[in-house]
Amino acid sequence: MDRINIGIVGTGIMGKRMMAALAPHPRFEVRSLWDPQPEVLAQASAAAPAARVATSLQDLAADPALQVVYIASPPAHHLDGVQAALQAGKAVLCEKPLAASVAQAQTLLEAVAASGLPFAVNFPFARSSAANQLLQQWHGGHLGTLQQAQITLRFAQWPRPWQQGASSWLAGPAEGGFTREVLSHFVFLALRLFGPATVERHHITREAGQAETALKATLHHAGAQVQIDAKVNGDVADHNRLALTGSQASLALTDWYRLDEGGIVSGRPDPSPGTLDGLAEMLAGASDHRLATVDEALAVVRVVEALLQA
Repeated sequence: MDRINIGIVGTGIMGKRMMAALAPHPRFEVRSLWDPQPEVLAQASAAAPAARVATSLQDLAADPALQVVYIASPPAHHLDGVQAALQAGKAVLCEKPLAASVAQAQTLLEAVAASGLPFAVNFPFARSSAANQLLQQWHGGHLGTLQQAQITLRFAQWPRPWQQGASSWLAGPAEGGFTREVLSHFVFLALRLFGPATVERHHITREAGQAETALKATLHHAGAQVQIDAKVNGDVADHNRLALTGSQASLALTDWYRLDEGGIVSGRPDPSPGTLDGLAEMLAGASDHRLATVDEALAVVRVVEALLQA
Protein backbone atom coordinates (compact mmCIF):
# COMPACT_ATOMS: atom_id res chain seq x y z
CA MET A 1 0.00 0.00 0.00
CA ASP A 2 1.16 3.53 -0.77
CA ARG A 3 2.38 5.67 2.10
CA ILE A 4 0.27 8.69 3.06
CA ASN A 5 2.22 11.91 3.46
CA ILE A 6 1.01 14.10 6.33
CA GLY A 7 1.91 17.65 7.29
CA ILE A 8 1.66 18.86 10.89
CA VAL A 9 0.61 22.40 11.78
CA GLY A 10 1.49 23.10 15.40
CA THR A 11 4.41 21.11 16.81
CA GLY A 12 3.81 21.73 20.50
CA ILE A 13 2.48 19.16 22.94
CA MET A 14 -0.21 17.61 20.74
CA GLY A 15 1.82 17.87 17.56
CA LYS A 16 4.70 15.96 19.16
CA ARG A 17 2.30 13.33 20.49
CA MET A 18 0.89 12.80 17.03
CA MET A 19 4.39 12.56 15.57
CA ALA A 20 5.19 9.80 18.08
CA ALA A 21 1.99 7.95 17.12
CA LEU A 22 2.67 8.34 13.40
CA ALA A 23 6.28 7.09 13.54
CA PRO A 24 5.48 3.33 13.87
CA HIS A 25 2.32 3.37 11.75
CA PRO A 26 2.82 1.54 8.42
CA ARG A 27 0.63 3.88 6.36
CA PHE A 28 1.87 7.35 7.29
CA GLU A 29 4.98 9.46 6.71
CA VAL A 30 5.49 12.84 8.39
CA ARG A 31 6.44 14.93 5.38
CA SER A 32 6.27 18.55 6.56
CA LEU A 33 6.19 20.56 9.81
CA TRP A 34 5.31 24.13 10.72
CA ASP A 35 4.89 26.10 13.93
CA PRO A 36 5.00 29.87 14.44
CA GLN A 37 7.47 29.44 17.33
CA PRO A 38 10.94 28.73 15.88
CA GLU A 39 12.27 26.96 18.98
CA VAL A 40 9.26 24.63 19.15
CA LEU A 41 9.57 23.90 15.43
CA ALA A 42 13.30 23.18 15.80
CA GLN A 43 12.65 20.63 18.56
CA ALA A 44 10.06 18.85 16.43
CA SER A 45 12.33 18.89 13.40
CA ALA A 46 15.10 17.24 15.40
CA ALA A 47 12.70 14.39 16.20
CA ALA A 48 11.70 13.98 12.53
CA PRO A 49 14.81 14.91 10.49
CA ALA A 50 13.34 13.57 7.25
CA ALA A 51 10.41 15.99 7.41
CA ARG A 52 10.59 19.27 5.52
CA VAL A 53 10.44 22.41 7.70
CA ALA A 54 7.87 24.70 6.08
CA THR A 55 8.38 28.45 6.09
CA SER A 56 4.71 29.27 6.77
CA LEU A 57 1.28 27.76 7.14
CA GLN A 58 0.57 28.44 3.48
CA ASP A 59 3.90 26.90 2.45
CA LEU A 60 3.05 23.67 4.29
CA ALA A 61 -0.51 23.54 2.93
CA ALA A 62 0.73 24.04 -0.64
CA ASP A 63 3.18 21.13 -0.51
CA PRO A 64 2.07 18.94 -3.46
CA ALA A 65 3.40 15.81 -1.78
CA LEU A 66 0.90 16.01 1.10
CA GLN A 67 -2.38 14.10 1.15
CA VAL A 68 -3.52 15.29 4.59
CA VAL A 69 -2.80 18.02 7.12
CA TYR A 70 -3.07 17.57 10.88
CA ILE A 71 -3.99 20.79 12.72
CA ALA A 72 -2.60 20.82 16.28
CA SER A 73 -2.56 24.55 16.97
CA PRO A 74 -4.56 26.16 19.82
CA PRO A 75 -8.32 26.30 19.10
CA ALA A 76 -8.41 29.98 18.11
CA HIS A 77 -6.05 29.17 15.22
CA HIS A 78 -7.91 26.12 13.90
CA LEU A 79 -9.91 28.19 11.43
CA ASP A 80 -6.81 29.63 9.72
CA GLY A 81 -5.12 26.24 9.55
CA VAL A 82 -8.15 24.37 8.25
CA GLN A 83 -8.98 27.01 5.66
CA ALA A 84 -5.38 27.04 4.36
CA ALA A 85 -5.35 23.25 4.03
CA LEU A 86 -8.77 23.03 2.38
CA GLN A 87 -7.97 25.83 -0.05
CA ALA A 88 -4.86 23.87 -1.06
CA GLY A 89 -7.02 20.79 -1.70
CA LYS A 90 -5.82 18.82 1.32
CA ALA A 91 -7.81 16.53 3.60
CA VAL A 92 -7.68 17.52 7.29
CA LEU A 93 -7.53 15.95 10.72
CA CYS A 94 -8.15 18.74 13.25
CA GLU A 95 -7.54 18.65 16.98
CA LYS A 96 -10.45 19.13 19.32
CA PRO A 97 -12.20 21.28 20.25
CA LEU A 98 -13.11 22.30 16.72
CA ALA A 99 -13.13 25.94 17.83
CA ALA A 100 -13.42 28.09 20.95
CA SER A 101 -16.69 29.65 19.79
CA VAL A 102 -19.85 28.46 18.11
CA ALA A 103 -19.46 31.11 15.39
CA GLN A 104 -15.98 29.88 14.40
CA ALA A 105 -17.10 26.25 14.52
CA GLN A 106 -20.02 27.05 12.23
CA THR A 107 -17.67 28.82 9.81
CA LEU A 108 -15.41 25.75 9.83
CA LEU A 109 -18.35 23.45 9.10
CA GLU A 110 -19.35 25.62 6.14
CA ALA A 111 -15.78 25.62 4.81
CA VAL A 112 -15.57 21.83 5.07
CA ALA A 113 -18.95 21.36 3.39
CA ALA A 114 -17.99 23.70 0.54
CA SER A 115 -14.66 21.94 -0.03
CA GLY A 116 -16.05 18.42 -0.31
CA LEU A 117 -12.73 17.17 1.12
CA PRO A 118 -12.28 14.47 3.79
CA PHE A 119 -12.30 16.01 7.26
CA ALA A 120 -12.34 14.62 10.80
CA VAL A 121 -11.75 15.86 14.33
CA ASN A 122 -9.44 14.02 16.70
CA PHE A 123 -11.69 12.73 19.47
CA PRO A 124 -9.90 9.48 20.40
CA PHE A 125 -13.06 7.99 21.93
CA ALA A 126 -14.32 7.64 18.35
CA ARG A 127 -12.03 4.64 17.81
CA SER A 128 -11.18 3.65 21.40
CA SER A 129 -12.00 -0.01 22.07
CA ALA A 130 -13.33 0.70 25.59
CA ALA A 131 -15.54 3.57 24.44
CA ASN A 132 -16.91 1.52 21.56
CA GLN A 133 -17.66 -1.43 23.85
CA LEU A 134 -19.59 0.99 26.05
CA LEU A 135 -21.51 2.26 23.02
CA GLN A 136 -22.25 -1.25 21.78
CA GLN A 137 -23.52 -2.46 25.14
CA TRP A 138 -25.73 0.60 25.58
CA HIS A 139 -27.17 0.59 22.06
CA GLY A 140 -27.55 -3.18 22.24
CA GLY A 141 -29.82 -2.84 25.27
CA HIS A 142 -27.56 -4.83 27.60
CA LEU A 143 -27.80 -2.25 30.42
CA GLY A 144 -31.57 -2.15 30.40
CA THR A 145 -33.34 1.09 31.32
CA LEU A 146 -30.97 3.93 32.16
CA GLN A 147 -31.21 4.93 35.81
CA GLN A 148 -28.22 7.24 36.12
CA ALA A 149 -25.44 8.71 33.96
CA GLN A 150 -22.59 10.66 35.53
CA ILE A 151 -19.42 12.34 34.24
CA THR A 152 -16.88 12.99 37.00
CA LEU A 153 -13.62 14.85 36.41
CA ARG A 154 -10.97 15.80 38.97
CA PHE A 155 -7.70 17.64 38.43
CA ALA A 156 -4.92 18.25 40.91
CA GLN A 157 -4.14 21.48 39.05
CA TRP A 158 -4.98 23.25 35.82
CA PRO A 159 -3.19 23.36 33.47
CA ARG A 160 -1.81 19.91 34.27
CA PRO A 161 1.97 19.69 34.80
CA TRP A 162 2.63 18.20 31.36
CA GLN A 163 0.72 21.09 29.76
CA GLN A 164 2.87 23.88 31.20
CA GLY A 165 4.38 24.67 27.81
CA ALA A 166 0.90 25.70 26.62
CA SER A 167 -0.28 27.29 29.86
CA SER A 168 -0.42 30.78 28.34
CA TRP A 169 -3.68 29.86 26.61
CA LEU A 170 -4.82 26.77 28.53
CA ALA A 171 -5.10 28.76 31.76
CA GLY A 172 -7.29 31.48 30.29
CA PRO A 173 -11.04 31.64 29.63
CA ALA A 174 -10.87 32.54 25.92
CA GLU A 175 -9.54 29.20 24.62
CA GLY A 176 -8.53 27.10 27.60
CA GLY A 177 -9.98 25.40 30.64
CA PHE A 178 -10.81 21.78 31.38
CA THR A 179 -14.30 22.05 29.88
CA ARG A 180 -12.96 22.59 26.35
CA GLU A 181 -9.87 20.44 26.75
CA VAL A 182 -11.14 17.41 28.70
CA LEU A 183 -14.89 17.52 29.24
CA SER A 184 -15.37 17.95 25.47
CA HIS A 185 -14.23 14.32 25.02
CA PHE A 186 -16.97 13.10 27.34
CA VAL A 187 -19.57 15.39 25.77
CA PHE A 188 -18.67 13.83 22.41
CA LEU A 189 -19.21 10.35 23.83
CA ALA A 190 -22.47 11.36 25.55
CA LEU A 191 -23.77 12.65 22.20
CA ARG A 192 -22.90 9.34 20.54
CA LEU A 193 -24.59 7.48 23.38
CA PHE A 194 -27.79 9.49 23.75
CA GLY A 195 -28.10 11.91 20.83
CA PRO A 196 -28.49 15.72 20.87
CA ALA A 197 -28.34 17.53 24.20
CA THR A 198 -29.22 20.81 25.83
CA VAL A 199 -27.62 22.23 28.98
CA GLU A 200 -29.69 22.51 32.14
CA ARG A 201 -29.00 23.58 35.72
CA HIS A 202 -25.35 24.49 35.34
CA HIS A 203 -23.09 26.32 37.78
CA ILE A 204 -19.54 27.38 36.95
CA THR A 205 -16.81 28.70 39.26
CA ARG A 206 -13.96 30.81 37.97
CA GLU A 207 -11.84 33.80 38.95
CA ALA A 208 -11.66 36.87 36.72
CA GLY A 209 -9.37 36.28 33.76
CA GLN A 210 -8.89 32.60 34.60
CA ALA A 211 -10.28 29.34 33.33
CA GLU A 212 -12.97 27.58 35.34
CA THR A 213 -12.12 25.70 38.54
CA ALA A 214 -15.44 23.88 39.03
CA LEU A 215 -18.48 23.01 36.96
CA LYS A 216 -21.73 21.25 37.80
CA ALA A 217 -24.37 20.77 35.13
CA THR A 218 -26.96 18.48 33.61
CA LEU A 219 -27.07 17.50 29.96
CA HIS A 220 -30.62 16.78 28.86
CA HIS A 221 -30.88 14.21 26.07
CA ALA A 222 -34.04 12.56 24.79
CA GLY A 223 -34.53 9.79 27.34
CA ALA A 224 -31.37 10.52 29.33
CA GLN A 225 -30.01 13.00 31.87
CA VAL A 226 -26.22 13.16 32.24
CA GLN A 227 -24.89 14.77 35.43
CA ILE A 228 -21.52 16.56 35.23
CA ASP A 229 -19.33 17.13 38.28
CA ALA A 230 -15.89 18.56 37.43
CA LYS A 231 -13.40 20.30 39.69
CA VAL A 232 -9.78 21.38 40.13
CA ASN A 233 -9.28 19.89 43.55
CA GLY A 234 -5.78 20.56 44.87
CA ASP A 235 -3.86 17.47 45.94
CA VAL A 236 -6.42 14.93 44.69
CA ALA A 237 -5.01 12.87 41.83
CA ASP A 238 -6.41 13.42 38.33
CA HIS A 239 -9.45 11.25 37.69
CA ASN A 240 -12.07 10.88 34.95
CA ARG A 241 -15.09 8.62 34.71
CA LEU A 242 -18.30 8.29 32.71
CA ALA A 243 -20.58 5.89 34.56
CA LEU A 244 -23.87 4.41 33.34
CA THR A 245 -26.18 2.64 35.75
CA GLY A 246 -28.92 0.59 34.12
CA SER A 247 -31.71 -1.62 35.39
CA GLN A 248 -29.82 -4.75 34.25
CA ALA A 249 -26.13 -3.79 34.46
CA SER A 250 -23.71 -0.95 35.05
CA LEU A 251 -20.68 0.13 33.04
CA ALA A 252 -18.10 2.88 33.31
CA LEU A 253 -15.35 4.33 31.19
CA THR A 254 -12.53 5.36 33.51
CA ASP A 255 -8.93 6.55 33.26
CA TRP A 256 -9.71 7.50 29.65
CA TYR A 257 -9.53 4.07 28.05
CA ARG A 258 -10.40 1.48 30.71
CA LEU A 259 -13.79 -0.23 30.84
CA ASP A 260 -15.10 -0.97 34.34
CA GLU A 261 -17.66 -3.80 34.26
CA GLY A 262 -18.90 -4.29 37.80
CA GLY A 263 -15.45 -3.76 39.28
CA ILE A 264 -13.59 -5.75 36.63
CA VAL A 265 -11.41 -3.16 34.93
CA SER A 266 -9.85 -3.67 31.51
CA GLY A 267 -6.39 -2.71 30.35
CA ARG A 268 -5.69 0.68 28.83
CA PRO A 269 -4.78 0.23 25.14
CA ASP A 270 -3.49 3.24 23.25
CA PRO A 271 -6.24 4.44 20.86
CA SER A 272 -3.77 6.21 18.53
CA PRO A 273 -3.24 3.29 16.10
CA GLY A 274 -7.00 2.93 15.73
CA THR A 275 -7.39 6.65 15.10
CA LEU A 276 -4.75 6.52 12.38
CA ASP A 277 -6.33 3.41 10.88
CA GLY A 278 -9.57 5.39 10.74
CA LEU A 279 -7.80 8.31 9.09
CA ALA A 280 -6.38 6.00 6.42
CA GLU A 281 -9.85 4.55 5.86
CA MET A 282 -11.36 8.03 5.52
CA LEU A 283 -8.71 9.04 3.00
CA ALA A 284 -9.47 5.87 1.02
CA GLY A 285 -13.10 6.96 0.77
CA ALA A 286 -14.65 4.75 3.46
CA SER A 287 -17.85 6.16 4.93
CA ASP A 288 -17.69 4.01 8.08
CA HIS A 289 -14.32 5.23 9.39
CA ARG A 290 -15.98 6.16 12.72
CA LEU A 291 -13.82 9.27 13.26
CA ALA A 292 -15.61 12.34 14.60
CA THR A 293 -17.28 14.32 11.82
CA VAL A 294 -17.40 18.10 11.56
CA ASP A 295 -21.12 17.98 12.40
CA GLU A 296 -20.40 16.03 15.59
CA ALA A 297 -17.59 18.43 16.48
CA LEU A 298 -19.88 21.45 16.02
CA ALA A 299 -22.48 19.79 18.27
CA VAL A 300 -19.79 19.36 20.95
CA VAL A 301 -18.79 23.03 20.66
CA ARG A 302 -22.43 24.10 21.08
CA VAL A 303 -22.73 22.12 24.32
CA VAL A 304 -19.31 23.11 25.66
CA GLU A 305 -19.76 26.83 25.02
CA ALA A 306 -23.22 26.68 26.63
CA LEU A 307 -21.63 25.07 29.70
CA LEU A 308 -19.08 27.89 29.87
CA GLN A 309 -21.67 30.65 29.98
CA ALA A 310 -21.54 32.31 33.40
